[in-house]
Amino acid sequence: MKSKIFYSIIISVLFTSCRSIQKTELSSGFQQDKLLVSVSWYQHAGEMEALYYQGFNIARLRLDESVTANTNNKPLAVVVDIDETMLNNSPFETTLITNEDKLSGWYNWTSKAKAKALPGALEFAKYAQEKHVEIFYITNRDDNERASTLKNLETEGFPFATDDHLFTKSDLSYSTGNTSSKEGRRTKVSEKHEIILLIGDNLNDFSEIFEDRKINDGKEAVDKNREMFGKKFIILPNPMYGAWEKPLYEYRDSLTDNEKTRLLKSKLKTE
Repeated sequence: MKSKIFYSIIISVLFTSCRSIQKTELSSGFQQDKLLVSVSWYQHAGEMEALYYQGFNIARLRLDESVTANTNNKPLAVVVDIDETMLNNSPFETTLITNEDKLSGWYNWTSKAKAKALPGALEFAKYAQEKHVEIFYITNRDDNERASTLKNLETEGFPFATDDHLFTKSDLSYSTGNTSSKEGRRTKVSEKHEIILLIGDNLNDFSEIFEDRKINDGKEAVDKNREMFGKKFIILPNPMYGAWEKPLYEYRDSLTDNEKTRLLKSKLKTE
């Protein structure tokens, strides 16, 4: 009897996050199962920490190389994403599994400014500051989250947690038409700074060339730019959400859970 009650509670939880606009929306048991595994990995796997340390260790080496080789009159800069790059929002993802989160759930989370620094992120940012390399935070958080975002970065001890070093999604004057694209904001930074590194958990954090994933799930663009990874592009792990999900479902938002399951299974490779 208890198992039946437990099961009924689990399947009644109907919410997950949509990170393209950093808000939550109604979801289902299908997404719940996906989040349960991915959030557990993100919060508990030693491999997760190792990958972050590895990414930021490589970033430090590349930063040193760029500083040594610099002959540019422009000041040097590193562009970083925030969510699941510098700050850990997995506790919010947990609420999508354990509670009936409302549409305002993401905003409630960011307003608390309690996200913790990810492994190696703070140390790298401080190291960049010591080397006189500025950090610019380009995020798709909304403009109404600016104050709490800056507070969160400052509370965690991140350098350059200032209004002029933060570009939110609503900085549309730097948009190239796609308001989720970060290309315009990167261009704005490059007007006065030489960008030597880009760090993020999503290919879109690096270049507009990765925004279209309709060809081989975006892998063709990755293959063509393979030499940039570990050199100028430092990518970090995030199995919880991201632009990688949309091509899996062929950009069909109206699919049912059963249709999603069948579609995913049909794409599994056995050779």
